[in-house]
Parts: sequence; structure tokens; C-alpha cells
Amino acid sequence: MFLGIQEMIEGVSRAVENALGSTLLDVAIQVGATFLLVIIVKVFFWSKITDFLQKRRELMEEEFESAKQANEDAKSLHEKTNKEYEDLKSKSKGYLEKAKQRGEEERFVIVAKARNEAKGLLTQAEQEIALEKQKAKTDIHKETVHLATLMASKIIEEELDDKKYQDLAVKNLEGSEKV
Repeated sequence: MFLGIQEMIEGVSRAVENALGSTLLDVAIQVGATFLLVIIVKVFFWSKITDFLQKRRELMEEEFESAKQANEDAKSLHEKTNKEYEDLKSKSKGYLEKAKQRGEEERFVIVAKARNEAKGLLTQAEQEIALEKQKAKTDIHKETVHLATLMASKIIEEELDDKKYQDLAVKNLEGSEKV
């Protein structure tokens, strides 16, 4: 029976050697050395490694929180900037509306002033025309008086008879009434 176990061990050893390229004893030594290394690391270095990993995790969490806060600050700043932009946009629109309104008011004032000046010029022209008409009437009246005087002087010179004198007076009176 001992012989069967030994053959079995040799068979396993050959299979391991063919598969891994090393003997079963080498594999057992490697496993033992690895186990011994794990125990040494656990006893002497495990607390330092876990402390390092814990500090690393905390640092990463701090950086994540910092990035999250920076992102929130950026969003807040973006919203604030957009609000200021909208405020400036509405103010500039208000300024444009006021300027447009002032322009319309000035246009109205200028048009009203121009109309008043045109009315004044028209009134002045009408007054001048009326004065010229009056002057023309006065001139016609003076001319009529002058003609009447000339006629009277001619009548006196010619010594007209009553009939001719009356006909001439009627003609002159009818002519002066038409004017």
C-alpha cells in the first residue's frame, strides 16, 4: 500500500513537472514561501499598508468632495453670470426704449415747431398780401380821384352842355362803383 502511494506521488509529481515545468517539491516550497511571506507581511507591514490605503481613500474622497464643491461653485457662478447678463440685457433694452421715446418726442417737438413756423410764415404772407391789396385799392382810388379831377378840368375847359355833363358824370360814377 505504501508502494501505491509512492507511485501515486511520483505520478502526480511527473504530471506537475510536465504541466508546470517544476517538481512537486518545488511547488510545495513555493507555496510554503508564499504562505510565510503572507504571514510576515501580515505581522510586520499589514497595518502600514492598510493605513496607507486608508489615507489614500480619504485623500480621494477629499478630492472628490473638493471637485463636487468646485462643480457646484461653477454652476452657481454660471447662474449668477446668466442672471447678470439678463439684467444687463433688460437694462440696455430699457435704455434703447428710452432713447427711442426721447427721439420720438424730439421729432414731435421739431415737427410742431416747423408747423408753427410755417403757420407764422403763412400768416405773415397773408398779411403782406392784404397790405398789398389795400395799397392797390388806395392806388386805384387815388387814380380815380386823379381821373375825376382831370375830367372835371376838361369839363370846365370845354364848357359842356347839361346833357353831356350828366352823361359823363353817370359814366364816371358807374365806373367808380365797380371798383
